[in-house]
Amino acid sequence: MSLAGLAAELRAGLASAAFTGLDPEARRRELARVLGVAELTPKALMVRLAAAAAPGGLWPALVNVLVPGVTQGPRLDIPGVASWAGDQVIVAPGPVPAEFVIDFSVGPVRPVAGFQAMTVTLRLTIPPDPAASVLVFGVHGLSVGLPGDDLVRMLVPGGLAFQCEVTGRIDATGVAFDGGGRDGVTPRLTSAPPGLSAPSLHLSPRAGGLRVTVAFGAALFGVADAAVHDVGADVTSEGLAPVPPSGAGLRLALGPAKGAGFLENRDGRYAGALALSLGAIDVHAYGIVRTDPFSLLVVISAQFSPPLELGLALTLNAVGGILGIGYAIDRDGLARAVQAGQLDHILFPADPAAAAPQILATLEDVFRRRPGGMVAGPTFRLGWGRPHSFVTADVGVVLELPSGAVAILGRLRIALPHPEAPIIDLRAGIAGYIDAADGLVEFTGDLAGSRLLLSPIDGGLVLRMKAGESFVLSAGGFHPRFPVPERFPVPKRLSIAIADSPFLKIIFTGYFAITPGTVQAGASLTADIGTGGTGVRGRLGFDALVRWEPSFGVMLDLYGAFDLRVAGASLCAVDIRVRVEGPTPCWHAAGRASVSFLFFDVSFGFDEHWGCTHEVTAPPPPDVARLLEQAAADRRNWAPLLPPEGGSLVTLAADDRLLHPVGRVRFAQRVVPLGVPITRFGPGRLPEARAFDVTVAFIGGSGTAVPVRDDFARADFFDLPDEAKLTEPAFEKLRSGAELAPPASAPGAPAQKAKVCYETKWADDPEPRPRWLVTDQAMAVALAHSAVARSAVHAERTRYAAPPAPSRLKAQSYAIVKAGTLTEEGALPRTATLTEAKAAIAFRSELSTVPAYEVRT
Repeated sequence: MSLAGLAAELRAGLASAAFTGLDPEARRRELARVLGVAELTPKALMVRLAAAAAPGGLWPALVNVLVPGVTQGPRLDIPGVASWAGDQVIVAPGPVPAEFVIDFSVGPVRPVAGFQAMTVTLRLTIPPDPAASVLVFGVHGLSVGLPGDDLVRMLVPGGLAFQCEVTGRIDATGVAFDGGGRDGVTPRLTSAPPGLSAPSLHLSPRAGGLRVTVAFGAALFGVADAAVHDVGADVTSEGLAPVPPSGAGLRLALGPAKGAGFLENRDGRYAGALALSLGAIDVHAYGIVRTDPFSLLVVISAQFSPPLELGLALTLNAVGGILGIGYAIDRDGLARAVQAGQLDHILFPADPAAAAPQILATLEDVFRRRPGGMVAGPTFRLGWGRPHSFVTADVGVVLELPSGAVAILGRLRIALPHPEAPIIDLRAGIAGYIDAADGLVEFTGDLAGSRLLLSPIDGGLVLRMKAGESFVLSAGGFHPRFPVPERFPVPKRLSIAIADSPFLKIIFTGYFAITPGTVQAGASLTADIGTGGTGVRGRLGFDALVRWEPSFGVMLDLYGAFDLRVAGASLCAVDIRVRVEGPTPCWHAAGRASVSFLFFDVSFGFDEHWGCTHEVTAPPPPDVARLLEQAAADRRNWAPLLPPEGGSLVTLAADDRLLHPVGRVRFAQRVVPLGVPITRFGPGRLPEARAFDVTVAFIGGSGTAVPVRDDFARADFFDLPDEAKLTEPAFEKLRSGAELAPPASAPGAPAQKAKVCYETKWADDPEPRPRWLVTDQAMAVALAHSAVARSAVHAERTRYAAPPAPSRLKAQSYAIVKAGTLTEEGALPRTATLTEAKAAIAFRSELSTVPAYEVRT
């Protein structure tokens, strides 16, 4: 079942609920009925709420494995409607809200030995439009204990036991895992066996269950380091079946030369890494090759020891390059690599043998396969400082062909006073994506790994701009109540641990953001003094948002809390929260303060309004029809055109509004695009979507009209989310008028003939000679024996050879496709603009629009 279908059924069921006068058991049965389950059990609810995904992916496989272990700790909460925990069903009076949330959690979940989760959470948000519903899921505290062969037991004597968090969401576009796609995910590890380096865990669906594999590095007898890739198990209802590793790496030293390598083969995909030390030069290389269809991705680097001196304490520490055939740049993957601190996997990795699985995974995330594509560019590392480079900058510039897009990769490190033992260690990863053809510029930055003394510094920044549109800048994220633009890589909060010890923790966090209609800022300071269950904890902070669209407004949240604990019990606690909003419709301040001391609790609130001088009324909708009528009456928007067969025999100087008898009339205006429903006109909004049009015809309705197109700014006429403003065309050629041609002459229409007469004049003879008529025979003889006819140029015809046809780019067009398969919907024609394509599929969620070259056949 689709998510939209599930949301519609749940809304209809809850709307029909009748809980009044029922005993507890009857309420359970009624709640089960309205939720669409035969019995109100944890398994039934989890299957019902988690079923909104296409079969065959990772999410259904994960649910099928977990459901048999769902027995304990169910909790269901539908705010404003009903809740269920244990044997108790609590019902809230009143109708179902227009937008409501269903929260469900269960745990612990123990389906088979060696595979269990602490908690499984599902949060389904159902707005008035079921197609916009979103299901956010999480498998928290997922513990995996994997069997291993003799090699694994030799490397990890304690066994492969990992713990991770699996999170993601399902919406109209499908399933999206945090850290992967629909058919595989690399979740964030929260626990791993000691002694492993660069561990990673991967989940993927398999027939009848789930495949769990891990990759890691470990020491081998103290003389070599080994890396193991894709060792794991297949998880089914029967238990865990071992899966042997698909790749391995080894590092050792043989005399003066030292080397390490990695190689794997998986389903026709060959991947490997190599590190070789030859005294003063260290060579690193890693790549991926596929044979069907052929694609190649190689990254190579050479590091110099000592670095090459360039002068002024500047050194060249390393050079390298990136080459990909059959690849393109993945903008989203590039942002993810920066935010995860993984740019060093592309720019001069420190240890390619041990971290080879992560390096190859990052490469495939940053560069996606695309037949006919190519990426190439140099990389280099510069250093500054003597005798060691305490400032290093890694830079890579990658060009994508044939699109011409450019990716800029950068990593900066400032380590003072010495890079091996720094007091100040600032690290910044930066990635930029520039697409001149689309007018898009995006930069992502992250401070992962930075610290000041012993205090870690973290946070990120994202800047996205598009030509002709506004831009979005976020340093540390957004206001908690601000809807984040789709596909926008939200950066981590800016944070610094001022103190970080077992007895004292002081952490500062903050953010700042600018969007097309808002400015946002916020900060918080958290302090925790003490240990265990005894100590003092406090927090102060604010969140502020200033908007100027659709009207000016301010939103300010202030909060503070204090808690004194002894042996885990709270002796004294204070909590204060204040919100100030205004000035429309008026200034509003509300808040609540709570004080708890020993066994006494006191809480009071306030809610005040002032400055309510008038009610907020929407401005009158723009009168687009009147403006269009004025444009039609404006003579400057009408123009006579000569017939396409030839020019005019005379030039009219008195009036340029006269029309040639067989000429054309052109009407074009720039007020509003014609024939497509618009929802806004500049800053004003229309009460409902409406299309405007102008009919151009001769009296009686005769003539043939051909559309005329001009550039229109889409954001001036259509409601576009921030993501669309930044990624879709800013201007499109939409219909602005028509060019009217007269009707063709009827075959039997009378023809008028005129004789062409010539006259002869002599320069010195003022008397005009009589006119004379040239016969057809005389004209033919004159043309055949004239000076032009007898010239060599005319005889060879070289001067009159037609030039070759010029090369032209094929005009952009958009196709309407089925959302799940990208196959074209044959019943709907292709359009010249994205706007017209979207208007043709309004309210049809099963269809989507793509450029014509992306259609799958």
